[in-house]
Amino acid sequence: MTSTINAQRLWQSLMDIAAIGATPDGGNCRLALTPDDVAARARFLEWCQALGLRHEQDAIGNMYLRRAGSDSGAKAVAFGSHLDTVPTGGRFDGPLGVLAGLEVMRTLEDAGIQTRAPLELVNWMNEEGSRFRPAMMGSRVAAGDLALQAALVITDDAGVPVATALRESGQAGPLPPQPRDWSAWLELHIEQGPMMEATGADIGIVTGTMHARYFQLTITGEPSHVGPTEMGRRHDSLAAAAEVILAVEKIGLVAEPNGRASASWIENVPNARGNVPHITRLHCDVRHNEAERAVAMEASLRQVLAEVSTRRRVRIDVDPYATFGPIAFDTGLGALLWQKAADRQLAVRDMIAAAGHDSVLMAPLVPSAMLFVPSVGGITHNPKEYSTPEQAARGAQVLLDAVLELAGVE
Repeated sequence: MTSTINAQRLWQSLMDIAAIGATPDGGNCRLALTPDDVAARARFLEWCQALGLRHEQDAIGNMYLRRAGSDSGAKAVAFGSHLDTVPTGGRFDGPLGVLAGLEVMRTLEDAGIQTRAPLELVNWMNEEGSRFRPAMMGSRVAAGDLALQAALVITDDAGVPVATALRESGQAGPLPPQPRDWSAWLELHIEQGPMMEATGADIGIVTGTMHARYFQLTITGEPSHVGPTEMGRRHDSLAAAAEVILAVEKIGLVAEPNGRASASWIENVPNARGNVPHITRLHCDVRHNEAERAVAMEASLRQVLAEVSTRRRVRIDVDPYATFGPIAFDTGLGALLWQKAADRQLAVRDMIAAAGHDSVLMAPLVPSAMLFVPSVGGITHNPKEYSTPEQAARGAQVLLDAVLELAGVE
């Protein structure tokens, strides 16, 4: 049985959610568990409840919306993504996967289609990791990769713990976070890169991910006055961080085309005009298609840190707080997505995901797959991030076709 999604309704849903946490430049800022994120969750839940979906929520704030199947004992086919964004985010990274899943549910309801297996739509908490580190926090806790109690005491930059944010936002659900009883997990996402557009692909089948290694560095020097303190007597943590940042960039450049390295967050103490900085915290990461190459990139980074520490007479502490990948997604599900896209006469190609996604945490637990639609200009984590209504609809259609095949139709 085939059914056609309502492309206009999907687009309107995307725009309605984009209006929550909208920024003046056309983007979105909807950090996890902030009022805007909570408002988007409430709008999404309202739409789901109008379809009669059963809502459950766990203690880390993951939302699960279930449509019953005719076989109550069958394992559910699950799909979804996330509604939170980065501070300078766009309208599609994450919400497309959630709202395409909602469109799947709406289309089945409109057509009166009953699947044999239940369907479950998921909105994961704090996928981006912009407010609380690490990224993919909700799926990490649900997968058992991060203990709930360890996650709850993590604080944002303002010192607010996850537990407090969950309680004050009303997003702490009663369920203990744990793996769900699913037969398959699917995630639709924008590509976040230029390859699909450059090659004319409509649908990207994600075969696997890079291996990424994340670090927070704390560089500790000595406080002093910028006037009386001669240059040779300084223990300047910020100057040391500047060297590290450029070294991280060089490590990434050497590792291309299949490697990346980034220094993307910094905090400086006391950050006062008259003081030589003495504590600088820095986030950086290295990633590569091949795990051993990512490990080698880390070794290069650590060598740089040792050299800078000695020469600049500062201490550099390294917190390797998270890793992900490499993950190989389920080949059978990938082949199914490929076939469903081909059946719609869409141009298809295989892809490697360079970014982290909640599917990385699901893949060890349940057969999992991802599909991409193009990002115009390869732009992402940017207010200019864009996928056309037609591109979004094609991805949602392939998702629906695969869900129907996996869940079966009565």
